[in-house]
Parts: sequence; structure tokens; C-alpha cells
Amino acid sequence: MKLNKKDTVLFIGDSITHGGRGLCMDLNHIMGHGYAEMVCARLAADNLEKMPKFINKGISGQSTQDIAARWDEDVLKYRPNVVSLLTGINDIMRNIEVPLEEFVKNYLDTVEMLIKKTKDAIPDVKFILCEPFYLDSRTDGDPYEDIPSAKCEADFIFGNINTTDEIVKNYYERIAPMQKGLPIIAEKYGLTYVPFQDIFDEWAKKVAPSYLIWDNVHPTMAGHRLMADRWLETVEF
Repeated sequence: MKLNKKDTVLFIGDSITHGGRGLCMDLNHIMGHGYAEMVCARLAADNLEKMPKFINKGISGQSTQDIAARWDEDVLKYRPNVVSLLTGINDIMRNIEVPLEEFVKNYLDTVEMLIKKTKDAIPDVKFILCEPFYLDSRTDGDPYEDIPSAKCEADFIFGNINTTDEIVKNYYERIAPMQKGLPIIAEKYGLTYVPFQDIFDEWAKKVAPSYLIWDNVHPTMAGHRLMADRWLETVEF
């Protein structure tokens, strides 16, 4: 992906984008340690002479409405040349009592509002819309058996240890229409759409799902690498 001199590329979303980023100008941690950092490291190295700039505005635990509330401050203020948005997974359990059709409409309407608001403020912006994803990665055995990291620290409680079949069912039922609606919005506004669900589904047929996504929601380093590769190949194509 070719960037112009001192272009700004901004990633925004929830914890998957956050990637454990530092909240200060420590450049060793400011982009986090996930797909956003992997993408930006590649773009920076490929465009060194242009000296592009990169911003990560992911915040753990936030819903699409939370992200919308800070859009002016965290996105428009920087007038980025490229905006990449990945949001939706936190909307599901937070709105589990909202009827499915209403829930999906609220989600898609908010995403579309953010796109329109950004394109109105920055007409030449390249907006990258990313697909939220979910993968049942529960295991009946030792959860450390099928993840990329060996057990080398104190015992850690895995996030999906108490996940029930009902919770998994709710996630899949709600995320499917979200995923179906996003490409339609992307086509409507001429955006680049980056799908992620299919790569996790395909690899989960070949390896333990928890090697890719360790708690049903958050990717491992292997999962983040798959995301980064998909983002780059899709945007470049």
C-alpha cells in the first residue's frame, strides 16, 4: 500500500484493536501488540521515505456507541488519510435483551453514521471497514495445550472458561446478520471491506481454534498475524 508524504493512518475499535497499547508516547507500545501494530509496521517499512504517521485509538470493552461518542476527538481531530474501523463484538452481550432485528439495525445505522460523518469532514479519506468475528474456542482439556504460548507464567483464568452453549449461540446468532449487513454498507459508500470470519473458520478446521482465538473473541499472536495479512492483501488489492 503506497502512502503519501506524512499521511496519517488511524485504527479505531475495541480491545482487539487496542492490543494492550500504551496510553503515552512510549513508541515501543503506542500501537499495541496486535493486528493494527503488525499492519502499521509493514506500512511504515514499505513507505519509509514518505514518513507516514500511525495512530491506534482502540479502547478495550467499548461498544460501537462508545466509539461513536468519541469519534470527533479520536478520529476527526487528526484528519487521517486512512481510517480503519473494527467494532461490534462488545455490542452483542451488552444488548442481549434488545430484539435481534432492532439490535442489528442500531449497529448498522451507527456504523453508517460514522462513515458519512467522516466522509463529510474528510472527503478524500480512505475508509476501511472491518468485519467483527467470533469463534467457539472452548476446550474440555488443559486450555494451555492448544494455544501458541507455553505455560510459563502464573496460572491465568481463560476468558471463556465459564462460557455456556447459550452464550455461544447468542453470539453466533447476532454476529451473522451484522456480518451480512456490513458489506452492503461498504459497497454503498465505495469502501474497502476486510472480512475476517472466513479465515478463522477455515483454519479452525485444521488446528485447534484456541490457537487462533484463545477466549472466543480475542486473537492470539497467530490470529492477529492472519488478520494483518488479510487486511494488507485486501486493502492493497
